[in-house]
Amino acid sequence: MYRKGKDIKEIREILKTTKVEFTVKGKSGVFRTACFDKKAKQNGSIWNAFYGMNVSKWGPTCVTLYTFDMLSKKSTGKIRYSDIENFSPIKKKK
Repeated sequence: MYRKGKDIKEIREILKTTKVEFTVKGKSGVFRTACFDKKAKQNGSIWNAFYGMNVSKWGPTCVTLYTFDMLSKKSTGKIRYSDIENFSPIKKKK
């Protein structure tokens, strides 16, 4: 588990470049990052058990997310880095 003693810049870089599972203050469940562009080496979406959102921007204080529903309506959201309580790297399956 990470988090203790980490500042916002470190949390941002870890979320941006490493596949991790994390919890968010005030939200239930575990979220995980996913990378779809291996060449960029940057995570492109955040998922919970069965629902995901794409990353629009890795900002200085929060990550901005977006998704589209079946009727092409765009939904956006933000997660502040300071609200991320604990996170750990995802172990690769053998």
